[in-house]
Amino acid sequence: MAVHTPQPPSHQLLDSFIGRHQYLLELERKAEEEQTRLLNSKCSPRLLEQRGLALGGLGVSSISVGLGGKSLIELHRPSAYHTLPALPSHTFRNGDTVRIEAHVQSDDTATKNKGKKKDSEDQGAVEGVVYRVGQEKIIVAVDGSKEVDLPERLRLLKLANTVTFDRMEKTLAHLRRLVVPETDAPSPYAFNLPLIDSLLGKQSPSWSDVIDTPRALKGQDHVLDGEVGWFNGNLNDSQKEAIHFCLKAEQVACIHGPPGTGKTHTLIELVFQLLARPASSSTNVPPRILVTTPSNLALDNLLLRLHALVQQVPYSSVLPRNSILRIGHPTRVHRDLIQETLDWRAANGDEGELLKDVGEELKGHLSDLGRKKGEKGALKGKERGKRWDEVRELRKEYRQREGKVVSTVVNGAQVVLATCHSAGARQLNNMIFDICIIDEATQAVEAVCWIPILKSRKLILAGDPQQLPPTIMSKEEISAVSNVYTEDVDGAMQQTSLEAKGRSIRPPRTLETTLFERLEHLYGAGIKRVLQVQYRMNEQIAIFPSETLYKSSLLSDPSVAKRKLLGLPTIDDRTSEEARDILEPNVVFFDTAGCEFFERTEGEGGDVKRAPLGEGSKSNENEAEIVAKWARKLASLGVPPAEIGIVTPYQAQVSVLSALLHEEYPDMTIGSVDGLQGQEREAIILSLVRSNATGEVGFLGEYRRLNVAMTRARRQLCVVGDSSTVSKGSKYLKKWMDWLEAEADVRWAGDEGS
Repeated sequence: MAVHTPQPPSHQLLDSFIGRHQYLLELERKAEEEQTRLLNSKCSPRLLEQRGLALGGLGVSSISVGLGGKSLIELHRPSAYHTLPALPSHTFRNGDTVRIEAHVQSDDTATKNKGKKKDSEDQGAVEGVVYRVGQEKIIVAVDGSKEVDLPERLRLLKLANTVTFDRMEKTLAHLRRLVVPETDAPSPYAFNLPLIDSLLGKQSPSWSDVIDTPRALKGQDHVLDGEVGWFNGNLNDSQKEAIHFCLKAEQVACIHGPPGTGKTHTLIELVFQLLARPASSSTNVPPRILVTTPSNLALDNLLLRLHALVQQVPYSSVLPRNSILRIGHPTRVHRDLIQETLDWRAANGDEGELLKDVGEELKGHLSDLGRKKGEKGALKGKERGKRWDEVRELRKEYRQREGKVVSTVVNGAQVVLATCHSAGARQLNNMIFDICIIDEATQAVEAVCWIPILKSRKLILAGDPQQLPPTIMSKEEISAVSNVYTEDVDGAMQQTSLEAKGRSIRPPRTLETTLFERLEHLYGAGIKRVLQVQYRMNEQIAIFPSETLYKSSLLSDPSVAKRKLLGLPTIDDRTSEEARDILEPNVVFFDTAGCEFFERTEGEGGDVKRAPLGEGSKSNENEAEIVAKWARKLASLGVPPAEIGIVTPYQAQVSVLSALLHEEYPDMTIGSVDGLQGQEREAIILSLVRSNATGEVGFLGEYRRLNVAMTRARRQLCVVGDSSTVSKGSKYLKKWMDWLEAEADVRWAGDEGS
């Protein structure tokens, strides 16, 4: 399948394309900052803690030194204020921008001191980034140049994260200099101009006729026969074809991986196939590969797979154990994986010995400075100022030594893993990679993808444009795009007189348009290969998404096509009438139409608090009772609670369901659709919530969100919702309701609710 040849864009169009991205990013930055400002100003301290946006009553347990000479402040819950050391439920994650400030004792105190708030915040408060999150402690990294003199009792507050926006802005500005020449300035040099030109439609991407032969490997136990000898012998034909396609690509290639099709397994095999070949025809040196994702969780999943494989032959013959490096601070890293991180290597590897003596001296000084008034050894006045001067000098020396250590460690890595935005961290400054792989590329805004792209000669994108797009907070109406394009009623962009007819890049109307989707629009389906065999769902669960979103090409592997909950080894009684009634069906639909199970909006009713931003999340208590009853039946018949997932588009419904089930089944997953992307369970119960007289469906109108929800289940999908309301939302929803009525085990919710 050949790629289309687009019309090369003019400099004016390229300038408009980049400018539109910058404009939309600025709107997104402002929307995030405004939401944070409104939350912090309108929410009481208690409500902020309930929403997981603040943690109060904290104390400092230690201050140490991290990379870059940063102060690592370890916060905990002192026994003087709390009976239990475990942190309450919260939303803090690694990389979040936060503020450490004096604890606000109560809502009344906050109201009385409102006029003095700014002054009190400025005294002793510091801003930093969450370094690591544990069950009982949170470590915050603070700029080493700042003096840290915190009060005894503290509060941690989440702020808007501007670092990623700054990196995207910087990257787009650099891209503009590369592709839009200025009259009085020479264009900067780009080592990867063929890749950049292909991504912008200035030249079509190309593929070689043959795959490079494997390089000579010392002591290799695995011989690659012919063009490709597979490390993983269980790959299906569509996975092999996708890998062939990527190996032959000279600039860019895309892998489309629908739910359950083994996209991660395919990418891991691709990494080893690339490493088995020389970076260029003139050398036997393997390529350097940068592997990125938009999220830490997805990245650590790839790290886990790579780590397990490099312990084995033949994988170790192309990727030695210490050749993997993880940049940034992993979100949930198993203790066996910590040694793959830059932090650990710099501190504990052979090169880290250079830092230990200075680090210990710094740690001692910071410990002395952390002592409060009245404590033994507390520093005062000039003595304290002198000690801070010594700390600054030590930090300067620490950073100089650290730069050499980091450079040695990073240069020694063959495969570097980083989130898209952390690929712009100073540790990777001036680094060049032969290949960049971006997994989950359809969940990343295009601008963040350019951060790793500008460090790489070749690009592989992997994702599924039929699943959730990037999360966008700005709700600005789509405006005209520099008079270059107009939009017709179907949403298709029509080219105007500034460009001749034909395919070309176009300024995005929204940040939801990803690089993956834009390349497919630009070059056609020939730019990608689609994985076609899914290994997750029973065939009945898979058939609707396959027919409606994947052109009926999503095939179910025989190993999963017929499986049911009755086949689980944990089911004790498979013959009872109740077991067959509950566990036999693969798709169950509880239709609440006519039951008057009407939705509620957050803020309606006395016990539901209004959200400060008026977002009005929805809940449906009657529907939640149906969901809870079915979940209890599944668990009572032997389905492990950890293998039951309850999914809903609305956070308010998550709260209602959690109140009903979480204490009884703490291992049962209850969450939003967005939070379950990339995961799977034996049984999924989907609560649609919406039930009203006007046919309003809100989030349900986003078909990609529903696609994620209905493709998480392995053996059973149970849908609870009002067909009368939902079917009015869109043609897609009407088609789904009709399919459920015809193909599912349909039950009337009124019987369950009675």
